[in-house]
Amino acid sequence: MRSLLALLVCAVVASGYGYWDATGVGGRVESLSPFSAGLCGAGVPDVSSALSLFTNPSATAGSDKIQISLTGWGTGWREEITYHYTCVEPSRFNIGAMSPRGAFAITIPVVDGFTVGAGIATVSQFQMKATAQVYREVSYNHRELWKTMVTDATGDIQEALVSFSHTVGPVNLGFSPGIRFGSGESVTYSNRFTGSSAYDSIYIDSWSTSGFAFRAGASMTTGYTTLFSTYISGDERYLSFAGVGAAASFPFMKGGYLGTELAVLDGDNLKMTAFASLPGIAPNSNMLLGVCGYRPDAALKAGIGLSIGGDYTMGDYSVSASYQYQDRYREGVAVPTSYINHLYDSSETVMVGIETVF
Repeated sequence: MRSLLALLVCAVVASGYGYWDATGVGGRVESLSPFSAGLCGAGVPDVSSALSLFTNPSATAGSDKIQISLTGWGTGWREEITYHYTCVEPSRFNIGAMSPRGAFAITIPVVDGFTVGAGIATVSQFQMKATAQVYREVSYNHRELWKTMVTDATGDIQEALVSFSHTVGPVNLGFSPGIRFGSGESVTYSNRFTGSSAYDSIYIDSWSTSGFAFRAGASMTTGYTTLFSTYISGDERYLSFAGVGAAASFPFMKGGYLGTELAVLDGDNLKMTAFASLPGIAPNSNMLLGVCGYRPDAALKAGIGLSIGGDYTMGDYSVSASYQYQDRYREGVAVPTSYINHLYDSSETVMVGIETVF
């Protein structure tokens, strides 16, 4: 039975939260700045933040001031596993929260529109304790609970990057190479409900990762419209990302804009985002809004993301905060366990940040 247990706990399906992601790619940090979080993770260039070297490095090209940015966040998650109606217990809920994490970045203008920078951020978290049930068939219309497996996962993945951005004609280009590293451990307790013994086994999986990380972005403004693109490299524990988008700003919007982004995660998981940045009620403030649809592998229907945020500038300092919600709804075939109808998981992240220029 140990081989079956290993198969179950090592399944890597997609970025998310809960039992099936605890030992795979964990909980990806959807947005690495309050600005991006307020726009549901869109990579539109943010010229006022050094954290753009993570979200879209082209934003820092042509900057004439040193920028320093610091942000922190906390994430809560929830998962529901729904089993076939013939199972004794037709649903299972997992819920939890992750420890606060953050990101830091600095960018420095050098000469003639050329900017350099550096930053470090937590990009994925594995702090999840969740339960899954394994059923076996007793008769045509009855499934017996065979095992309950509890997985307790811990760990983080970080990125440390340097950044280079420059203006080439009408196009801003930015590149952020560096390293992605981290470690973690998952302990799975398997308790057998039928058979000669209630105790089954304990499976411990310790892992570490270290490798090259690369983020890139490009942007161009023509009239009232900004066109942009982003790319993030992936590996076995972090999904790749590529997106293109546009944002339009008109005089009556008083510095605000509307936009959209089309992106793919890991080459085939489609994500579409619509966002808006609007002037706030108070002077020197902005309001951020976003909505996205995400279709992962084995999707029963598209997942939904919603976000809201804002910022306020006081002289050389700016404070910002955002709330971001993401959910996902998949068919049971997304995981290698029989008699699961669907899996639903969601996360809520609150992010705050402070930035200064000089």
